[in-house]
Amino acid sequence: MLEARNLTFSYDGTGPVLESVDLTLERGEVVVVTGPTGSGKSTLAKFLCGYIPRAILGQCSGQLLIDESDAAPLSLAEVSRRVALVQQDPESQLCTLKVSDEAAFGPENYLVEPKQISRLIESSLSSMGSSHLADRPTYALSGGEKQRVVIASMLACQPDYLVLDEPSSSLDPRGVLQLRQTLLDLKRNGLGVICIEHDLNAVRPVADRVLSLSGGKLSSLRDDTSPRSGYLSDSSHDQRTYSRKGPIVEAYDVSFAYEEEAVIRRVSVAVYSGETVALMGSNGSGKSTLIGLLGGLLNPLEGEVRLDSVPIRKVPRKDRAKKVGIVFQNPNTQIFEKTVWGEYTLTREVLKLTDSADLEAQLKEAGLADLKNRNPFSLSHGQKRRLNLCSATVHSPELYLFDEPFTGQDEDGRDFILRIIARRVATGGACVVATHDSSFAAQYCSRLIFMENGSILLDGPARSVLQTLRATGRSEYSLPEVAS
Repeated sequence: MLEARNLTFSYDGTGPVLESVDLTLERGEVVVVTGPTGSGKSTLAKFLCGYIPRAILGQCSGQLLIDESDAAPLSLAEVSRRVALVQQDPESQLCTLKVSDEAAFGPENYLVEPKQISRLIESSLSSMGSSHLADRPTYALSGGEKQRVVIASMLACQPDYLVLDEPSSSLDPRGVLQLRQTLLDLKRNGLGVICIEHDLNAVRPVADRVLSLSGGKLSSLRDDTSPRSGYLSDSSHDQRTYSRKGPIVEAYDVSFAYEEEAVIRRVSVAVYSGETVALMGSNGSGKSTLIGLLGGLLNPLEGEVRLDSVPIRKVPRKDRAKKVGIVFQNPNTQIFEKTVWGEYTLTREVLKLTDSADLEAQLKEAGLADLKNRNPFSLSHGQKRRLNLCSATVHSPELYLFDEPFTGQDEDGRDFILRIIARRVATGGACVVATHDSSFAAQYCSRLIFMENGSILLDGPARSVLQTLRATGRSEYSLPEVAS
């Protein structure tokens, strides 16, 4: 059994993040921990895996027990061998340049026999549906593929307990189903698993218990408690006509490759005023790369991207930045300043904007006003994501390109993001959202583009595309109400 007893922890001594927390995890049990963004879920994970208090400083009291033995005398390496952690940002956990080497990294450090390491590589990657990635470079993977590989690499270490921090956040629907099956297999094999999740629908079907962390306290969640969708009503489907002529951005027959790996193949697409476009597809289908191309961050090998009918390569960078706001999949790659306020206002300073916009209002709406003097990297994953959105839209660009913006968000965070999108679209702008969430696409988007193997497979009204996906054997992307 893995056990935390009377755990209290504070990073700065001014107030506890966790207060008198008790938690037990039996072997062969899956326990889900949910709660608001910034409530301390990742802090709890780091204690259970030994990072607190060994590597992360703060005021800590309480006890960690592994199979009824006090873990205090153990080194971080010794705790990690027993209790493995898959962090919220899988990219920060990658250590090697090749997927098979990543899966082998832990067992090699634990001096496992080479023949057994080969078997562990094969079995761990297979368990996450990632065997086909074995020879791929880790830096060329999509966010979801990286997440699968990191989970596989921790499984290859053969821990007794596994802590997964938002394991479904970047997975496509098929990956979520694979995750559920993996959790069932781990239970049968006697492994204890803690899943920290905002999206209870992803893992609740295989969970033995669901706990809620809020205000530093841990409590049981009732079986009949379900998070609301966090999405606005169908009234957001706004079909008004705007005076603008032609699309805001358009791609003509574009192709792109990372080294020898083609990821975008002869794609043509246009985005118009008043559109909220869901960009969907499996992990590695090319969604993030297409967003990079539409925003002018990547140059196509073939074809052309035009912004306001002008080849985007000819548009000065500052003019692109005025027109397009981009939010990347990994919030850490988009933070540059030492304070939340500095990060939030950076774009306006670079563009030398001096209008009298009410800057405090949006930061307050995002729940970040009281944190404006904090270092952005000290925020939770969900708070960083909201800061990214604020800094990318603070100057009201006409086009929003958001890559998995709802990752790590609680209900209030999702509502905030949806209001940002709705306001932009209602005033004649447009938004393209890369997402795996069919509920968001069906309820909020007027259009859905579905990608497969770097090409656009379907492009049309969101609900119609979801119905087609179900009819063509991709029911994991569909919704019960859409299928009826």
